[in-house]
Amino acid sequence: MSEKYFRGKITHINNDKQRATIEYVNQNKVKTIQAVIDDKQQEKYVQLKLIKKPHRFLVGDNVKFVIKKSSANIFFADHVLYEFNNSLQVLIEKARVTNKFLGYIKIVDDKYFIKEIDSYLFFPLQVTKFEIAPTVEETERTVSFKLLNIEKPDKIASELYNHNYVPGFKMAIKQFKAEETIDAVVNKITPFGVFVILTESKLEAKLAIDDNITAKINNGEIALEKSIQVKIKHLTGDRIVIETAP
Repeated sequence: MSEKYFRGKITHINNDKQRATIEYVNQNKVKTIQAVIDDKQQEKYVQLKLIKKPHRFLVGDNVKFVIKKSSANIFFADHVLYEFNNSLQVLIEKARVTNKFLGYIKIVDDKYFIKEIDSYLFFPLQVTKFEIAPTVEETERTVSFKLLNIEKPDKIASELYNHNYVPGFKMAIKQFKAEETIDAVVNKITPFGVFVILTESKLEAKLAIDDNITAKINNGEIALEKSIQVKIKHLTGDRIVIETAP
């Protein structure tokens, strides 16, 4: 085949095999063709300077491609290049106003995704350190989620509205809101921070190094396996930052 580019739309993606089905029109006939959309292909296109950076393909992506024939005499789409996705843009615009959507959790190769209920677009699901990961049973029901990184469509992801946190983190949230003084045991000291285990929640937290903490380390107030009193200064689903209690 010649190096003529055709244009079409991705109508199906097999995330397990990293393959896509592209629907396109040729000589007034609607046709479909298969394409490989794995990371290796994307890196090859970057090296060939066909694209500036790898793209994570979604259903609804409008693409251009070259038709080639394999050694088994099967036609396939090569040099698949992303052009635009109207469905994604619609969701991004909606997210700027009301960032709440419905979808289904999908598990592919132990990675979590959410399929938006209307567009069928797949988004990586961000599961934080202190969350209990979704189970296969939970893929049968709809969940509410929001989009992350909407200003960077190539890095767009999702997170659940209702987080299923481990019991210890739920306790830490209550302690943070109540500004409680918490007992903790030092289990590691590095140049970047003092790491402790919060006694009640059993979670690890970090105490940032400053002149005051350095002085306490030097005089032995803070030492390995020593109990200290702290308060939670900041927490996210991935980390807990503490400060020494007055």
